[in-house]
Amino acid sequence: MRRTNILFLINFAGKGGSEKYVEELARIFTRRGERCFLCYNVPGQLCSRMEALGIECVQLGISARGALRSARGLANICREREIDVIHAQYPAENIVALLSKRWYARPNVVYTGHLTIDGGAKWRIINRIFTPKDKAVIAVCSAGREALIHNGVCPERIEVIYNGVEPCAAPRRDKSARAALGVGEDDFLISCFARCSPEKGVPFLIDAMAALAARTARPFKCLICGDGELLDEARARVCALGLDGVVILPGYRTDTADILAASDLYVNSSASEAMSFALLEAMNAGLPLVVTDLPGNRELALDADYPCGLTAGYGDAAGFAAAVERMMAGPELYARCSANALARIRRDFDIEKLAAKTLETYR
Repeated sequence: MRRTNILFLINFAGKGGSEKYVEELARIFTRRGERCFLCYNVPGQLCSRMEALGIECVQLGISARGALRSARGLANICREREIDVIHAQYPAENIVALLSKRWYARPNVVYTGHLTIDGGAKWRIINRIFTPKDKAVIAVCSAGREALIHNGVCPERIEVIYNGVEPCAAPRRDKSARAALGVGEDDFLISCFARCSPEKGVPFLIDAMAALAARTARPFKCLICGDGELLDEARARVCALGLDGVVILPGYRTDTADILAASDLYVNSSASEAMSFALLEAMNAGLPLVVTDLPGNRELALDADYPCGLTAGYGDAAGFAAAVERMMAGPELYARCSANALARIRRDFDIEKLAAKTLETYR
């Protein structure tokens, strides 16, 4: 059987969850004998990661005003490489991919919806016109499916295929990374990997940690790893609340596995989220969760068979702090959620199985 030539299309080849999604699929597909390419507009960390996998990366100008020009350029790229599938990562990329078929009709177009935000009336109209032409539209969680339908995506094209990770047989526990981060051996370490951008709710998380400090005598640290436009503002908020040395903002980190191995709890404070890769990685490390009560977060934390965390409303700092305190003070709850997190990963989020389902949508 001839291998499939797959082109991943993304505007910004950065270092977030959607880039991780592309990297993991490309890694698995390449290992299985498929041929993968990356087409991007703005370069970033994903480019070097894909190149390390031996994957060709091609730059293409992508803009709303120049959509036809972008589409014509994409068609040339696809023709030269005999592309069978364009896997677009966001709405604008999907439209460019579908338009490119005017000049090169061979590729199927598959689009993954990573967002749960309201795209507005304009995008509802555009999606109603274009998305029936997609081979498939992938929602990364059930909440994502509902968001896609709300944004005008053709329901008949949507398939729910979760994000995934490689299941860990036995999570690693190692506190050696703590000292360099200013975390003591006896501190209860709460970790969060999030950009300091408005939708990630970092200021809210800092407020929740202030509320937690007021209600528990147990020593704890909260490590919020990520860069972003609000990082300086977040650090100023920590100082203003007297949380220096309690809430630590070290910036972007690449030692995710070491930090998770040293942690006791993982939190997500987002105001908007589909399905976070970081949450899956935390579950795979055996960490219980405390998360904002968003549909995607709730789908992970409150599964009927394997509940692995607690939820609190976004903006409810006292409620979020109370949920964290329950995990800190309840060893039975903590142990149950830890075991359930691992079981849920094995049942629903094995990346190899999910990649196989994704490959099926291409054909």
